[in-house]
Amino acid sequence: MRNEQSGLITSLASHCWRLLSLRGDWKSMPDSAAFVWLAMGATLLGGLTEQLVRGRSLDVAVLSALVWLGFILAVSRHGGIFNRRFAGALALLSIGIEGLLVLTIWIPAAEWPVAIWAGVAVMHLLFQANDAGAAAGR
Repeated sequence: MRNEQSGLITSLASHCWRLLSLRGDWKSMPDSAAFVWLAMGATLLGGLTEQLVRGRSLDVAVLSALVWLGFILAVSRHGGIFNRRFAGALALLSIGIEGLLVLTIWIPAAEWPVAIWAGVAVMHLLFQANDAGAAAGR
């Protein structure tokens, strides 16, 4: 069981890295509602952590995290159909971005490059889904 868990974590970290390095593909994500909600739950916790570590109030942290989750839900709908693969990819990418932003707390000079690269990675994923047609992955 322990070996399977480490393989799962390694696989998720690998997918996250591929998305951050602009080599990932949202179509390689599992088409599973459970995966999406677990990834979005981790994104919520990561968003709260990132905001709280920066010294924001709990209200601002919750609002910021919920707005980002709303963004993920909004852009994952195409023609009224919720695309679980795209939502999972965007949530997994968000977890990596949040982790990097937490690390920039201790490396202040890296905050702007990380934020700019995060924007590039999110836009790359959005353009990738737009080019393929977000509903085509089903």
